[in-house]
Amino acid sequence: MAGLAATGWVAMLLIGRVDGLSATPYDLAFFQQVIWNVGTNGQWISSFHEGSFLGLHFSPILAVPALVERFVGADVRVLSLFHAAAVGAIVPAAFMFLRAALRPNRWAGALAAGLALGIPVWGAMQDVIRSDFHPEAAGVGLALLAGWAGLTGRPRAMWVFAILALATREDLAYAVGVIGLVVAGRGRGDLRRHGRILALVAASWAVVVFSLLMPWLRDGAVSDTAHYYAWLGGGLGVLAAPFTMTERVVAALTRPEPWFVVAGMTVSLLGLPLVRPRWGVLVLPPLLALLLSNHRWQANVTLQYSLILVVPLLVSAGLGGRRAIVAATRLRRWWRRRSTGHRAVVRRPSTATVRPSAQMGALLVGAVLPAVAGAWIQGSLPPFDHSDPTFLERPAAVDRLRRVASGLPETARLTVDVGLVAPLADRAAIRSLVAGGFPSRDAYVLVDRDAWSSGKREAQRRGRILEVLRSSARPILADDGRFVLWGPQPGGGVP
Repeated sequence: MAGLAATGWVAMLLIGRVDGLSATPYDLAFFQQVIWNVGTNGQWISSFHEGSFLGLHFSPILAVPALVERFVGADVRVLSLFHAAAVGAIVPAAFMFLRAALRPNRWAGALAAGLALGIPVWGAMQDVIRSDFHPEAAGVGLALLAGWAGLTGRPRAMWVFAILALATREDLAYAVGVIGLVVAGRGRGDLRRHGRILALVAASWAVVVFSLLMPWLRDGAVSDTAHYYAWLGGGLGVLAAPFTMTERVVAALTRPEPWFVVAGMTVSLLGLPLVRPRWGVLVLPPLLALLLSNHRWQANVTLQYSLILVVPLLVSAGLGGRRAIVAATRLRRWWRRRSTGHRAVVRRPSTATVRPSAQMGALLVGAVLPAVAGAWIQGSLPPFDHSDPTFLERPAAVDRLRRVASGLPETARLTVDVGLVAPLADRAAIRSLVAGGFPSRDAYVLVDRDAWSSGKREAQRRGRILEVLRSSARPILADDGRFVLWGPQPGGGVP
């Protein structure tokens, strides 16, 4: 039920943003155009990126939404539903994994439920929701299910879930590798061997995909992510960077903003990852990779970039919770023995005892409260999102937009306002009005009189472009009172 509630909440926010024409082009429009191309002509390409998309991010799982859109029609809101379902599915997947990691203790179910229930409202997870659509969100849930299957004696299910997780994105290999280590260390009987093999397969998969498969698919094209770590020197120069540019590396690693995000995730898990530091250290490799990136969103661990930390944090929380429960049980027994040995001094305890169900309920609520507090501090409480009012304040207009654009040929070059890119991304070529230079002479231009803008500078640039458009010889092909569609410049050629 909690997973369904989370799915409904996320779907309401994301579909509301698309309907209100305030979704950002990156990365929603990017993914929608790739998926449309896969479903239409089988090509993994996009006008946002040169070369094969699989050379940028190896996510063959995107064939699934491409197949769905073949049957229901191309609509970017399908991706919003997929993302909502992926975020919601993390809740039951986390519960199942944590309960398996905490067992056989009788408190396992209550603690696992409390920790899992808070995940959708983590400040970091609300940023994941704001990222609109990313297949690695599904990969996190699949990796956790692989861990549950491995810890509960289901090797075939473990391998199926692990392979599906690897298909969501290349860096999910790390999460699957961590799951393999957990099963190798905590599994029963022959499952330990399966865990070791899974960890080895995940590591080998990462090496093959990153060093061979993706470069081959790029075929010489420069990746959009190539500049993220260029400042470290590239290649083997990265290893020397801590010694040759020590001050810059230390500055990147000690910025407070990303550590605030990680601290919020840790506190939301009751600080349990700190109880098992040998498992908690598994968070450090992906975290260091994020901190050293030259990409602002990645370095600040915002939007979807916190997803890579979720599995190692939950692993260390599950094993840390197991140790914490054992320690609490021993402390309770010691206190009882101490009370019994001092009956002459201490008043005899009441014969009335707290029911186990009430104790478990208190544990569940206590485990949820830190996540709720963190949501209030780092994000907002459901169902609202005060940091991005465009989620709920704009009227739905996407269907009206699609009617205006329905007569455009799919092969036409189209330039549109920022909020219109994602709903119209199911075509060969589209770009934002304020991205790059002035719209090309052979492009159609579609603008919104009630356009959403992500910033003042962007709005000023848009205003200058519109002044030129209004004084140009471009014909107005449609005007329904809100949306205006200009044709190509006369003599500019029609696609």
